[in-house]
Amino acid sequence: MRKLGRLALVAVLALLVWPELARYRAERRIGYATAAFRALLDRAADPETAQNLVGVGALALQTTASLPGDPRPWMLAGSSFLVTGQPERALEFYREGFSSGERAEIDLNLGRAYGMLHRTDSERASYLRAGWVNPEILASLPAPAKDAALAEVARLSAELSAGRLSAPPPTAPEERR
Repeated sequence: MRKLGRLALVAVLALLVWPELARYRAERRIGYATAAFRALLDRAADPETAQNLVGVGALALQTTASLPGDPRPWMLAGSSFLVTGQPERALEFYREGFSSGERAEIDLNLGRAYGMLHRTDSERASYLRAGWVNPEILASLPAPAKDAALAEVARLSAELSAGRLSAPPPTAPEERR
């Protein structure tokens, strides 16, 4: 009878842990994909590397079902297309990540994709929004874009402190829903 009780306890514990195994597997996969992406970045111009980067993005997307609400797979897939010169595709994936919740990294990369497409109003709005969420993230931008966004964040922060700001800066027009 004691063995049966232990076996039942093990079975219950296994049933409780089972749903988490897919998440742990997905976490490992997204970690691997992130490391592979970083390793490939230095050689992004090489045609073979470009294919590998897109493959890394596809690997990241395989984790979306096991990581619901997590923007990392979408951001990594979008970045794979952004660094290989495919900003329209990058926007698709950044928007999916954005739909799970706003993050400064997504706003920043939306701005980069809009910049590649010469949509300057959306580029500036995305950078401003990224800086509003986290001003430190703007350090990765070239000086003119960074300085302009930081100046606007400072101006809006002063407006907020004075009680004259009723809403945060809007997202890019294409991202408003």
